Amino acid sequence: MSSDFSIREPCENESFCDTCWDKQPAHKPKKRGLDSHAHRKIDRLVDERYRIIFEPPSTSTDEQDALYKDEEDATWFGIGHNRAGDPVFEDYGRYTTLMAESLSPTSTVRYPHLVSFIGQTGAGKSAVVKLLINYQDMKVNRTAKAKFSSPLVGSVNDNTPVTADVHLYADPHTILTDTLLLYADCEGLEGGESLPKNELYKMRGSASENWLQHENSSESGPRKREKLGKKRNKVSRKISWALGDKEKSKREFAVTELYPKVLYTFSDVVVFVLRNPKTFESAVLQKLIAWASESYEKSLGQPALPHIIIVLNATDLAIDASQWDVTEATRKFLSDVETSIERIPALQAQLAYWRATGRSIKTTKDLLECYYSSITIVRIPAKGRYMLMDEQVAKLHTQIVVKCSESHYKKRKVHMLSNSEDLQLYLQLAFDHFSRNLDDPFDFVKAALKINPIPSDFSGNILKLAIAIKDHHLSWKVVEIFAHLSPMVASCIMLDIHRHRRLGTPKQLLEDYYMSYCEQAFAYFCDRHWPCKFEKQGIRCANSCSGHAKGHQNAKGKVLAKGAYDPSFSYGDDLWRWTLKVESEINKLQISKDNAEPS
Repeated sequence: MSSDFSIREPCENESFCDTCWDKQPAHKPKKRGLDSHAHRKIDRLVDERYRIIFEPPSTSTDEQDALYKDEEDATWFGIGHNRAGDPVFEDYGRYTTLMAESLSPTSTVRYPHLVSFIGQTGAGKSAVVKLLINYQDMKVNRTAKAKFSSPLVGSVNDNTPVTADVHLYADPHTILTDTLLLYADCEGLEGGESLPKNELYKMRGSASENWLQHENSSESGPRKREKLGKKRNKVSRKISWALGDKEKSKREFAVTELYPKVLYTFSDVVVFVLRNPKTFESAVLQKLIAWASESYEKSLGQPALPHIIIVLNATDLAIDASQWDVTEATRKFLSDVETSIERIPALQAQLAYWRATGRSIKTTKDLLECYYSSITIVRIPAKGRYMLMDEQVAKLHTQIVVKCSESHYKKRKVHMLSNSEDLQLYLQLAFDHFSRNLDDPFDFVKAALKINPIPSDFSGNILKLAIAIKDHHLSWKVVEIFAHLSPMVASCIMLDIHRHRRLGTPKQLLEDYYMSYCEQAFAYFCDRHWPCKFEKQGIRCANSCSGHAKGHQNAKGKVLAKGAYDPSFSYGDDLWRWTLKVESEINKLQISKDNAEPS
């Protein structure tokens, strides 16, 4: 016989094998239960796992403390105060820890994808993250207790947030692959200033144990070393823009103003969790747009806009069955809110702003697509039908993987795909930047030069010189810059040929060896360092070809207009002209050398 199955209500406490299942009168074809749903087989493990999440057993104080300790270890970054009482941005090193823990013997270059979960306090963000992790954990761990770290989940009727700050978790399904998914669980948008439960835990632990000050604390051994290690890994940055400002020093300001600038800028996918779809127009849409708009103009050269997945959590089980399909749910929901933007006074400024840039904004979908690459709706049912919930979680996971793959391809296409090491460096530069200044945009191109400086090889030196000329002669065109470079490049090539006594004619060596360096420098300059030629009222677009996902932006990040990158040059023609110019200069030098030699 096969494994036992439990069945859905009203027989939830009974289990049957496959043979006995069919013998039950309630399981005859077309037979329905009291709620008009057919009885379904339920995987016992799924039932146990989900009941632990939604109907948790009571725990002792020690067990609760252990749970809060695990949750504290998952903290990625957040807001705190130093001993002087000044607000500080705290990075707990969680990203580095996850990267180290997920290394496998076959690991090479890895490209992590960031998936950020946002929403109102109590909407179920942490529960959705936990469901995703449990769903994958059950594939490799057929026990009731999950092995992978996941968030603490609060009670539906409790408006006190469980955790503060931003926590980071690894997806079990992709953790050992080269495209692992990282789930960022962000503090609720309406948490206010009430202390979350994990903060109360930390305060209680600090007061009772006092382990930092006393060497002979009652706590010792691995537990104490673990805490000390966590403190050592924390990096604190003073938040310059909040000094002396009580409002900006509040945690709620950080949740609405600081955290989005980091998460929107670096996320491949944003998952917005909504518990009551009826409040989308009245309360949620404005916050969703505000969350993105606060960050949209705070980065330059962003290679791709994030995708958004709106999770309609705790959906009524009585809805039409077609709404569990992702495509149909997306179509129906966007149709229902199609004209919502015209009825929300707070959105009229955004509508006027985007329409002034030339975008046609007629529907809610049009406005959302100003900030996101795509919009997808996934429904998660209310507790009870756990097999249906498991199916919907699987669909959500599939959508996340698909959208991350699309983002991966787009970033690779514009040569802006970050591996795990580069992403960490980008994040650190962003933490530095937004701790100092919330108003100026984070520039991906400048950050890229800090992370990967121009190499000191021949193509790198050509590129450095081209950038220097561009910065000095602001009105010059690409063809003029490289024409000005030609004599020096030709001279360097001739010097290298004779210094190393290379065999062959200069023209042959240029074509066979040096030309690839010249073409590489030209391509990199045009792709990363030459701005779009679009202008509006005398202000030029500051985005280069590789970072034009947001359209035309000025140097402060403000959107000038919609549109793709508009080059002021012809790549093929200008490259051809430059290579001919270099060849001509080499010929001149060779003739001059031949004439100078004694006959």
